[in-house]
Amino acid sequence: MDHRVFITLLFVLSGTLNVLLIKWVSNQNVEGSDGKPHRFQHPVVLTMLMFLGEFLCFGVYKVVNALMSRRGLSAEQDHILTRGSNEFHPLSMLLPSFLRTIASILLFTGLFLTYATSFQMIRGVALIFVGLFSTMYLNHTLSSRHWLAIFTMTCGIIDILALDVQRVDYDYVTLPHTDHNTILTGDLLIIFAEVLHAFLYVYEEKHMKASDLVPIQAAGWQGIFGIVITAVAAICFNFVPILAPFNESSRGVFDDWTDLLPQLRGNTMLILALVGFTCSCAIHNCVGMTISKFSSSGNRLLADGIRVYFIWAFVIFAEWEILNLITILGFFILQTGIILYRQAIFVEWYRSTLARWQRIRYMDMNADAAPTPSSQPADVI
Repeated sequence: MDHRVFITLLFVLSGTLNVLLIKWVSNQNVEGSDGKPHRFQHPVVLTMLMFLGEFLCFGVYKVVNALMSRRGLSAEQDHILTRGSNEFHPLSMLLPSFLRTIASILLFTGLFLTYATSFQMIRGVALIFVGLFSTMYLNHTLSSRHWLAIFTMTCGIIDILALDVQRVDYDYVTLPHTDHNTILTGDLLIIFAEVLHAFLYVYEEKHMKASDLVPIQAAGWQGIFGIVITAVAAICFNFVPILAPFNESSRGVFDDWTDLLPQLRGNTMLILALVGFTCSCAIHNCVGMTISKFSSSGNRLLADGIRVYFIWAFVIFAEWEILNLITILGFFILQTGIILYRQAIFVEWYRSTLARWQRIRYMDMNADAAPTPSSQPADVI
């Protein structure tokens, strides 16, 4: 199997597992510190586990680097996990860690309030802002085709948002609250998070290509800084009172850490789900940075959008959501814009159609041309 296909498949499957595990965990009613059942709503805890998984990448990098160094410098440089420059400034990963912390807390909160399929489809809005930020920081130019794609993706997002507000009346299996404002709030939180993610992806692409950073090492340092930043945020959110629908805790705060141990005690499936989420986050973020380095942020988002097909298949099979044709229409419009932006299909269709038309025109001109008399002498037998 081609290594590019393997990397893309690993990226898609790990991302799919992330979304499904988070949605399953957030639907669990477990006993809190007050003895009453509460949903497992801990966006700050999930963010901490995500950075813990990235920190494990740093340990893997050190182990692989030590093993490969015994074989000589050339073997170390040729290995895909350690390929890159040895000159690394850890502070360059401080800003991405801060942005990822805020974006992840918003994403996990939004996923708690909305559908898993809507969560993944709305994340396609990041490609719009990646294109805009790329013009400012990567000196890219947006052509008329890109602006048409951005308009198409915007129409798809609006369609998805409008339908989510309507289908909450009859499709509410995985929703904690069934009012229109709540699900719209969750969708808007995802959009705000993707604006931060778009800037994060462009920043990572610029620095990793310019400095030739090792993706697994950069992911490890993001994990280190992210754990520190999330720990500070956890202390703050543990004492901040908040209103519904964000107060699914015993004390009515944004993220109640006193509920965590009682909820995990004796719940083996919940613990295994969180462990799987941590490991899949390490793989997903590390592979995503690899795609940004050796390809582009746009291709990273294009590959990330593939997992929505797997999520759709799972939620329909598990009866988490009801198949809705209007939602599929919005998703089709969104995917059309994404494909148009990356010129994956439409440009090839245009070129093949133009070449076929030119061939047909050339054949018609030859057929209509009258035969001209030859000025050459006749052959002598």
